[in-house]
Amino acid sequence: MIVVQGTSAFSPPAGVSVTIGNFDGVHLGHRELLRRTIARANAAATMSVALTFFPHPVRFFSPGARFYEITTLEEKALLIASSGIDALVVESFTGEVGRMWPAEFAREILAGRLRARYVIVGYDFTFGRNRTGSPAMLVEIGRELGFEVQVVPPLVRGGLIVSSTRIRELLLAGRVREAEELLCRPYRVSGPVVTGAGRGRRLGFPTANIQFTQELIPLPGVYVVEAEVAGVGYRAVANVGFNPTFGENSLGVEVHLLDFDRDLYGEEVSVYFRDRIRDERKFKNADELVRQIEKDVRYAREVKLPARREAGRRKPDPAGAGETVG
Repeated sequence: MIVVQGTSAFSPPAGVSVTIGNFDGVHLGHRELLRRTIARANAAATMSVALTFFPHPVRFFSPGARFYEITTLEEKALLIASSGIDALVVESFTGEVGRMWPAEFAREILAGRLRARYVIVGYDFTFGRNRTGSPAMLVEIGRELGFEVQVVPPLVRGGLIVSSTRIRELLLAGRVREAEELLCRPYRVSGPVVTGAGRGRRLGFPTANIQFTQELIPLPGVYVVEAEVAGVGYRAVANVGFNPTFGENSLGVEVHLLDFDRDLYGEEVSVYFRDRIRDERKFKNADELVRQIEKDVRYAREVKLPARREAGRRKPDPAGAGETVG
């Protein structure tokens, strides 16, 4: 997959099949859009393209809104690459594009710069200034400009529509198993291990303090996780929260790796959330806390977890998956 910075830097062949979206999380619904785009491209012998935006349009339309993205742009690109799409075009959503009216966006971006023959969008797709464009409007505009539009119906799981909003709500509620089902992978945070208070080691449960970069952190509490170090995964217990027993008030992610005894300071660790054990709470003393940690570790060892799916963990292909244009 090639990554192109901006539609003005893209030089597509005569006609492409393109899907458009924010793809935050690259969840099951997004994967269906990508799958249909690739199928359409194969049937029509065109290039398959995903068009996304940076920053997220919510930050453009509502700059003061409290909003957490599920994936960084880098994570999003790796996940989209794993679908088999030919190209990812990242369009800046500041200035020109954010101010375009629907017909202008379709004419300048889709028909003009992308040379679209087929456009695949979700049932709730909006586009153009003030989000005034709808899928029905795009179908009509496409007829005038010479491209065909396919509108994909909602994907439903558990009686509810799969959406980035629903996944955010699940993660913020600590329901990481349900979020994993919709993401088709466990939710992940990552970062280098930094020096902490050293309290975990003194209690007999050394922890790695993760300096995470992700905006969205699951509800404070204790979780069963998988910690990945240098490509090797270890079952672990993670505490997300503020260490109320010791009066700390800054959000942290501390991970105790089971059957692991090595210094991790400075190393990059990825933490995959698999199951929630309990809420974070304040203990009377250190001994009471140790007894609870022993129970948490025992639960983490014994709990049966579903096989972890590997979507998005594939490394870019040497022949172009990591190539960036523009």
